[in-house]
Amino acid sequence: MDSRLPGLVLTGASGFVGRNVIKAATGRFRLYCIARRSMEEAGVQPDANLRWLQVDLGDRDGVLALAGRLRGAVDYVVNLAGYYDFTNEEHPEYVRTNVHGTRNLLDLAREVGAKRFVFASSQAACPFGVTVTEDTPPDADIPYARSKRAGEELVREYSQWLPGVIVRIAAVFSDWCEYPPLYALLNNWMSGRLLESRLLAGRGQSAIPYIHVQDLAQFFLRVLDRHQSLARLCTLNAGPDGAVSHLDLYRLATQFYYHRPLRPLLAPRWLLYPLVLARLVQCHLLGREPFERLWMLRYIDQQLVADSRRTRELLDWKPTPRKTITRRLVFLIENMQRNPELWRSWNEAMLHRTANRPQLILHERLCAAMDSERDEVVRPVVRALLAAAEGTIPGAGPAPGALDSQVLASYVRLLCQLIITVLRTRNRPMMQQYAHTITFLPLNAGLSNGLASHTLFLLGEQLIDRFRSRAEFQRLASGADEYLSMTIHMAVDQIEDRLELARLQSPALRAELRRMPPPKHNTRLDKVVNQLEDLCREAISGQSWTSPPVED
Repeated sequence: MDSRLPGLVLTGASGFVGRNVIKAATGRFRLYCIARRSMEEAGVQPDANLRWLQVDLGDRDGVLALAGRLRGAVDYVVNLAGYYDFTNEEHPEYVRTNVHGTRNLLDLAREVGAKRFVFASSQAACPFGVTVTEDTPPDADIPYARSKRAGEELVREYSQWLPGVIVRIAAVFSDWCEYPPLYALLNNWMSGRLLESRLLAGRGQSAIPYIHVQDLAQFFLRVLDRHQSLARLCTLNAGPDGAVSHLDLYRLATQFYYHRPLRPLLAPRWLLYPLVLARLVQCHLLGREPFERLWMLRYIDQQLVADSRRTRELLDWKPTPRKTITRRLVFLIENMQRNPELWRSWNEAMLHRTANRPQLILHERLCAAMDSERDEVVRPVVRALLAAAEGTIPGAGPAPGALDSQVLASYVRLLCQLIITVLRTRNRPMMQQYAHTITFLPLNAGLSNGLASHTLFLLGEQLIDRFRSRAEFQRLASGADEYLSMTIHMAVDQIEDRLELARLQSPALRAELRRMPPPKHNTRLDKVVNQLEDLCREAISGQSWTSPPVED
């Protein structure tokens, strides 16, 4: 990494805003990106100045474990991670991620000597019916607002040791929409159905401020550029002044889509209650999660109006005029018309996003089960490997020399840990890297490629049996066994593909290696175990395999 660039820790890196901040910051910072998804799953491109760290912010030990690797390398911490859903119900993730996760990250920032901590809050945490300034308290009576208020209080508390910035963000959208309430509105208005395409709640005066995600990414960079001129603790509004109403959006959207503005049907609140209730019942019967909820009706004709004059003065910043929601709406509709499937898939993913994190819970419980059952998994695999080494298992291929059962047991335990970690992170490239490494070991390394494939199959069967035999695992992560099976299948096929290619390129290679005497004391197998141990250590610590190591 380029030591001349300032170091930036960015959480929520795999999210909508995080990915755009990465694009804007690449080449300007050394980026240490924290996310619960892999870099591949997030669609982030590798870069020489980017390190990807798969860590759950709610895991205090996992977060603080990064301190030793990041100490002295970090100038700024930007916390974009947060949980939000549209049920308006209490959820443990509000406390776990938004509150405890923020505290964990603040402690990490202190440990690594960061110069500034930037906390992403929201204007939506402020009550409707007021003009939101930098001094407006986030005391809206919803679970999300309470969690953001707690996060802001933590930043204030820590500001005696760590300079902080609280950023209250407007509703964030892109040219593909990606803001669920706006997507739901446009979906109805553009449906062409007689009622839904004309219906507006109340007088159509519900209104909030919007900010384009590219503008927001530049806003965060401007905060970091100007951090020395900011107070030790300050609150900023990220977004335009004023608000845009549903009626304004409706007129523009229907003009663009139907080539003429439609006249809306204004529905009073009392009429919408039975319509929303019927929608809830219908979705429940179909096994779907509706976006519309009864609690949303309270906000009909309510407005959240922003006044961000102080922010503009402090940062010398304002939203780009061509990226306002009223100017950009035509791009949203154009993308919806030209590529409806991509439009729907992107927005449905945002709409139904949840933070139950079943994979993380499953990983935790499976690891707990392995603490007591690990030997029950390892022993039959080791016995099978020793039998295969003696040539009693067809297709596995013999392994030269005597295999040490203790070394094999260590190898199998490590491989088991790697498989479980891949399940947690959903990072298949880690298994592919294992396959790549094991394939190019000499055939007399103490563990043949055939035995490596056989080991993977055996371990996969053992772990999948535990998924399918325990109802609590199935409830936690539906389809986890299929994901694990596919991951192992890909790794095995990669081993076999590379072996086949080697045979085709050098048919005499295998015969030559078979004639060589076996290595003494299985030193090469020990090397395999050591390499696997390094891979597992990096995986467990949260380092994505495809990302270069943190150390320069």
